[in-house]
Amino acid sequence: MKDILESLLETLAQGRDAVFCGIVESSGSAPRTSGARMLVLPGGGIRGSVGGGPVEGASLARARKMLERGESHVLLPFDLNSHTAAQAGMVCGGAVKVLLQRVTPECRGFFEKLKDLHDARQRPALVTVMGPERALALALWSEATGLDGAELPEGMALELARKASKTRQNFSLEGDGLRVFAEPLVAPTVLHLVGAGHVALATAKVAAFAGFEVVVMDDRAEFASTERYPEAREVRVLENFNQCLKDLGPDDYVVIVTRGHMHDRDVLAQALRTEAGYVGMIGSRSKRDAVYRSLLENGYTQADIDRVFCPIGLTIGADTPEEIAVSIVGEMIGVRAGVQG
Repeated sequence: MKDILESLLETLAQGRDAVFCGIVESSGSAPRTSGARMLVLPGGGIRGSVGGGPVEGASLARARKMLERGESHVLLPFDLNSHTAAQAGMVCGGAVKVLLQRVTPECRGFFEKLKDLHDARQRPALVTVMGPERALALALWSEATGLDGAELPEGMALELARKASKTRQNFSLEGDGLRVFAEPLVAPTVLHLVGAGHVALATAKVAAFAGFEVVVMDDRAEFASTERYPEAREVRVLENFNQCLKDLGPDDYVVIVTRGHMHDRDVLAQALRTEAGYVGMIGSRSKRDAVYRSLLENGYTQADIDRVFCPIGLTIGADTPEEIAVSIVGEMIGVRAGVQG
């Protein structure tokens, strides 16, 4: 979404219109879920995707016509039943609705505010309000601003705020003749890799590819270096592992892969004193049990222990550092999506 916003703002700054396309409803085995976004630029260039195939092709063609005709918005339904999907060479089915909105330079301030809130990690939500006779309004929500750009019935506004403050997933609300589609714009999850050995090296590559921002730390300068970790946002060389983790929130994930059990134990103790959304530690069950006993003897609770993913990663028979990295990142993706944990 960040790249789409940047391209949109650049286009609006040039005094030109663009068309913002988004899947606002999906069912069955549709190729992309609600919230997939595509931007159609003057001249026909695109950023993002609404799933490829006939959905994207038809949306692109209609968006180009909208730019020519000056239309404000169009809601395109697609029924991808098995026969239609097979004709298009697709194996998926289901149905989607794509909302196409022409965005004019007058909207530049709105999208600048949305991007500023996103860059500040304020977790804003882009809100589309569809009213009677397909009247349409764009609004944004954040804890700092409340709902800005539209008015909703009190109950619906409260439900919007409750969901938007907690979820990473897109959602819809309906009532009083209104349909509200909300798309939380959550900043990338930050992965804190504590330890910079072979497993960390592979995990950093896979995690960055999957959209995580990577921070690497170790007390060995020859391991923790930007040359070894070019994809990392930050590489830290520590004097020791004491107090290497603090002030972490739900959008911070911790993977503990140091070179020794005692380091792992001490780092885990730090991680459990934060609000990190994911805490994983590599190691065997016997190592895990010894570390857990030590923590319980030092004031940690079973509820603390239950937060830890150990042995780390999905159970896929991973053996090599690269396979272990895939299993770890797969587990983190599941937690991030709310389906694992």
